[in-house]
Amino acid sequence: MRTYRIPNEISTELKINKMLYLFDLLFIIGLIIFRMIALPFIHSSLVWYFTLFIALFGLFMIARPTTNPQKRMFHAILFAFVRKKDNYSAIDYREGDEN
Repeated sequence: MRTYRIPNEISTELKINKMLYLFDLLFIIGLIIFRMIALPFIHSSLVWYFTLFIALFGLFMIARPTTNPQKRMFHAILFAFVRKKDNYSAIDYREGDEN
């Protein structure tokens, strides 16, 4: 009879090495494929600038912001665009105090 190992959690990201996650690797591969597809549409004198832009864009998007290290930069940008800017709520700093 076969025994199957059921993982305790499925929400953690798969790490490839100390700094690179599987999603980051797939995102970089996707950017490389996008560059290869878009290259015929780019003027020959702008190819190096386009490649540099794609590389910097990829590094910026997979970087993790210091304010929320669980999310990536594209999550932070998305949250900034979709949040309601006219909705405010007070922050109670004494919420955890038992005084």
